[in-house]
Amino acid sequence: MKSLHGYLEKTFHLTERRTDVWQELRAGTSTFLTMAYILLVNPQVLGTPHTGLELTDVVVGTAVASAFGSILVGYCANLPFGLAPGLGLSAYLSYGLVKGKGIPWEGALATSFLAGAIMVFLAITNLSDIAMAWIPRTIKIATVIGMGLLLTFIGMQSIELVVSSGDDSLVMLGPLDRFEIWLSLAGLLLLATLSHHRVKGAVVLGIFIVTVIMWIASDNWPHTIVEWPSESAPIWKKATHLSMVLKHLSKYGSGICAFLLVGVFDVSGVMFGLAVLANLHKEDHNGVAHVPNSKWVFIAAGLSTMLAACLGCSPIIVHIESAAGIKEGGRTGLTAVVVGLWFFISLFFAPLLGSIPQEATAPVVILIGASMMGQAAEIDWKEMRVAVPAFLTLSLMPFTFSIPNGIFFGIVSNIVLSITCDGCFGLCKNREEQIHDDISVISTPTGGPLHIQHVHAPEGYGTVDKVQCNGDMQRSFSYDSFVRSPTLLLRREEYAGDLSGAATPSAHYF
Repeated sequence: MKSLHGYLEKTFHLTERRTDVWQELRAGTSTFLTMAYILLVNPQVLGTPHTGLELTDVVVGTAVASAFGSILVGYCANLPFGLAPGLGLSAYLSYGLVKGKGIPWEGALATSFLAGAIMVFLAITNLSDIAMAWIPRTIKIATVIGMGLLLTFIGMQSIELVVSSGDDSLVMLGPLDRFEIWLSLAGLLLLATLSHHRVKGAVVLGIFIVTVIMWIASDNWPHTIVEWPSESAPIWKKATHLSMVLKHLSKYGSGICAFLLVGVFDVSGVMFGLAVLANLHKEDHNGVAHVPNSKWVFIAAGLSTMLAACLGCSPIIVHIESAAGIKEGGRTGLTAVVVGLWFFISLFFAPLLGSIPQEATAPVVILIGASMMGQAAEIDWKEMRVAVPAFLTLSLMPFTFSIPNGIFFGIVSNIVLSITCDGCFGLCKNREEQIHDDISVISTPTGGPLHIQHVHAPEGYGTVDKVQCNGDMQRSFSYDSFVRSPTLLLRREEYAGDLSGAATPSAHYF
C-alpha cells in the first residue's frame, strides 16, 4: 500500500499541489457523474436511423475513447481534465455531414480520424499555438455560441417541439398535444432547478427520472442491463479506410477543417479556463499566462479522436464539466485517471444506456445549449467591426445546420472589415490613435495600485488617454505591441508616486 502511495505521489505530485489520494478519488468521481450524460446523449445523436450506427456500438466507442483520452491526459499532462465526445461535433457529424451532405457514415468517421491526426501533428510541431493566435478571439467566442444554438435546435427537433412547416417559413411549432413534448419540457425545468441548487449528478438524476416515466408510459423496458462489450471490428475496418476521403478532398475538406478548428478552439479555451479555476496556470517572463504540459492535452484529444473514429464515435474534446471535480478539490492528473476508469466500467452497461429514450436526453442537449450562451457577454456588440463577424459566425451555424459555414463567413468578414476599418481607411489617421472608450479604474489613490480592467482598442498600435483616478487624477500611456483584438486587458501596477510619473502599465493581449 505504501509503495502504491509512493508511486502516486511521485507520478502526480500530490503533496506539491496540496491534495491527497482520497480527495482525487472524490474529485474524479464527481467529474464522471457530471460527464456521464454523454454516455446517454451521444448515442442518441449519432445512433439515429439516417447514420446507420448501432446505439450499443456508439456507447462502446464513447466509453473507450473517453477513458483512453482522460487517462492519457491525466498520466502525461498531470492535469485534472476529463475528455469525452463533444455534442456539438457529434451533431455536426450526424446531421451536418451524414444527413445534410449525404456523406456515408464511413466517410464521416474517416474525416474525424484525419482531423484528429492533424491535431496531433499541430501539437507536436507547436503549430496549434500559432493557429490559435491568428484566429480572432471574437470568432472563437461566437463559435461556442453558435454551437449552443445548433445544439438547442437539434434538441428541440428530436422531441418535435420544432418541426418542418413545408412552406416558406421553413419551421414551425410542433404538435403540443403530444405527451412526450411536455415530459421533455418538464425534464428541462427539472434539470435547471437541480443545477441551480448545485445538486451533484443533477444531469444523470434528471435523465433517470424522465427515462423511468417514459418506460412506464410506453411499457417499453430494457431487456438487458449488463452485457459483455460487443465487438466493433466492422466499424474499425470501415472507419480506417481513408481512400474515399483522400480521393474526394473537395467534398470532405470542409468537414476536416470544421472538426479541426472547432476541436482546437474548444480544447484550448476549456483547458485554459479550467487551469485558471484550479490555479494551475503559470505566467512567462512577459506576463502571458499559459498551461503547463498543454501540448499533451492536444495530443491526448487528437489520439483519442482517432480511436473514437475507429469505434464509431465523434471527436473528443476537454469537457467543461471537469470544473465539478476541480471544485471538489481535484488538482492532479489522478482525477482524470479516475474519470477514465469510471468510463471503462460503464462499458458493461451499454444495453441499458442504449435504451434511454430521446425524450430524456433532449433536455440535456437544450440545457447545454443554454449554458453556452453565457459567452455572448464577452463580445462588444456596440462595435460593428467586432459584432458583424461574430454575429455571422453564430447565426449561420444553426440557420445552415453547419459549423464550418459559420466559421468561414466569420473569418472572411473579419478579414474584410480589418481592411476597410483598420487598413485602407485607417491610413488617413494617425496610428497613435487615442482611445476614448470608457475605462474602469478601481480604488486608485496616490501611490496605490492602478487596475484598468478592459480597454477597447483598434488593431495595431495606439494610445490610451484621460484615465480618471478617483475623479481628479489623469494618466496617459501607449501600447507599442501589435494588438490582434479590439480588447486588451491591463493588469495591476504599483505606483510609488503620482500617476503622472513615468511608469507604464503592461498589457495582456487576447
